[in-house]
Amino acid sequence: MYRVSANLFRWAILYAVFCQLAYSSRLEPANPFPPPTLHPKSQGLDVIFDNLERDFQDAARNGSSPWLNDITSFSVAVTSTTQTLWTNSYTAPILGNYSNGPPTTMSDQSYFRIASISKVFTVLAILLQEKAGNCSLRDPISRHVPELNERAGADPYTAEWDSITLETLASQLSGIPREYGQCDLTDPLTDRVYLFDDPVDIGLPPVDDSDVPPCGRNRPGRRPCSRKEILDGLMKLPTSFEPNYKATYSNLAFVLLGFALENMTGLEYADVVRSSIFDPLGMERASLARPPDTEGIIPSLPNDWNVDVGTYGSTGGIYTTASDLALFARSVLAKKLLDTTTTNAWFHPRSFSSSWSFAYGMPWEIFRTSDMLPDSDRIQTIFTKGGALNGYYSQLLLIPEYNLGLVVLVAGDGHATRWLREKVLKLLIPAVEQIARDQAASKLSGSYMSNDATINSSTTFEVSGSRGLVLTSWLSNGTDFLAQYGDMSNPKRKRGHVQLTPSNVSRGKNSEVWRAAYVLDELLPSDEIVNANLIVDVDIFSYASRSLEEFVFELDDSGRATKVTLPGFRITLNRQADRETLDAFVRLRLRESDKVCTIKDSYFDQHHGTPGRRPVSGTLQKCITVQHVGVVGF
Repeated sequence: MYRVSANLFRWAILYAVFCQLAYSSRLEPANPFPPPTLHPKSQGLDVIFDNLERDFQDAARNGSSPWLNDITSFSVAVTSTTQTLWTNSYTAPILGNYSNGPPTTMSDQSYFRIASISKVFTVLAILLQEKAGNCSLRDPISRHVPELNERAGADPYTAEWDSITLETLASQLSGIPREYGQCDLTDPLTDRVYLFDDPVDIGLPPVDDSDVPPCGRNRPGRRPCSRKEILDGLMKLPTSFEPNYKATYSNLAFVLLGFALENMTGLEYADVVRSSIFDPLGMERASLARPPDTEGIIPSLPNDWNVDVGTYGSTGGIYTTASDLALFARSVLAKKLLDTTTTNAWFHPRSFSSSWSFAYGMPWEIFRTSDMLPDSDRIQTIFTKGGALNGYYSQLLLIPEYNLGLVVLVAGDGHATRWLREKVLKLLIPAVEQIARDQAASKLSGSYMSNDATINSSTTFEVSGSRGLVLTSWLSNGTDFLAQYGDMSNPKRKRGHVQLTPSNVSRGKNSEVWRAAYVLDELLPSDEIVNANLIVDVDIFSYASRSLEEFVFELDDSGRATKVTLPGFRITLNRQADRETLDAFVRLRLRESDKVCTIKDSYFDQHHGTPGRRPVSGTLQKCITVQHVGVVGF
């Protein structure tokens, strides 16, 4: 039997861990920069917006659009967390019927129906009730809609209401049917959409009148279903899936959440969202009640402008404007009504879908893509909610990575929604990414050194394209710790770099905490079925209970870093002001170390010169590594 020393055994364990870390590294970690500060003329945004306006108006007026431009109006808004950055609106030459005078001039103040975007307001209202202590997301819906208890067990195939929580309803995981009294083929108006007069004509059997919903907006007279009719109807409907098994779209889920809100507050749903969301945010042009025709956009094709959705208000009943919806978007991004922890949780997916790139949230429709940046394969996440009623199509998009929101409202041909959305994203996102890179470079890039002449410690950071903030030099007490960290993180010595990513936390006033990770420049080939190509952990290395991978930047009043603290190294380094200061400091270090080194002219090259190890006499491990020093932002 072979005997293995304790030290060798420990190294074997560490080696396995480090190999796994290397294999789990990805090309580019997500969210490599803090969200940028944006205003309408930020670094070329005005040019982007001018181009978008030209493209929008040309497409709408010259007939080059993929939609019916003569009957389609739209209003688009882009917002940051502080202000609306840009709006653009277009009025179709052919509009519908206005009952009380001609329409006002189209603008971002014009009313549209936003349909299922209303669900976002319903979920926010539930979250606010949880914040107030009136409910928990884990409460069964039967606790807040007690009528469901009276009907429990009425049919073995209907829902078990005690197993369905507020959260499962809000996440589209309840398994209950999509509709009651809506889009039923016994409805004459629904039949017309599918171009037949009688369901029997397409092979469906005759049905008993008792099985036909007595209400619904598509029935003659368009009487919406009452609360009692909805609940009675639910008792006749078998479930689609068991709870939490599979996401499936349900408008009824949000009708029930509306009922729950009314029971929690003693108010009608319209008053709940008015008092808890519209009024606190200053959304003066948002309502469940139909606004005057003259203030809205009514398309010429059949539409639902005048339709009273009744109990379906909590799933699709809100009227509002691009301006107010942009205000709502930035309030969510800025966490005005919810705290940071709750908002972060709200942005997490709740279930998968049949697509790699799509997940269901609460009630977010979450898309992940690596196609928005021309020089990067970084995965980015977009939180969306779409809506559609006859004649009205809407989308709300939030990109927390940039603190950016996009609103697209269309009255007319729904094909316009996709074209407008994609045009904005493809032009705007690369520009905003560049702003984020430049702001991070100005804020953080450069060299940081100890003012204590007896300590040979320094770091150098630069923003390297889509890679983010890269650590290009790291000396600790005269040791090339950048090389040491690379060896520890990457024992197979695959090519990589050390990247810092923001932690979104602080260590006191005017500070930002970033964390380092070793990132492979290329994914390692693997034929494994279970192979996670991502960074799965941080703070791998600690020293006396403090992370060696934490970097705390101290910022001045302008937001520019002046110092960086490395808690694991028990040291604070000061940002160097200019090249001359840095040059003098390096010469001092060379004299103190009494080494024979050659400083190449390219050392201070600001154009991404290749770092290199200088020839040194004496032991190699004590040689000072000289690398390219970025001075961006000085």
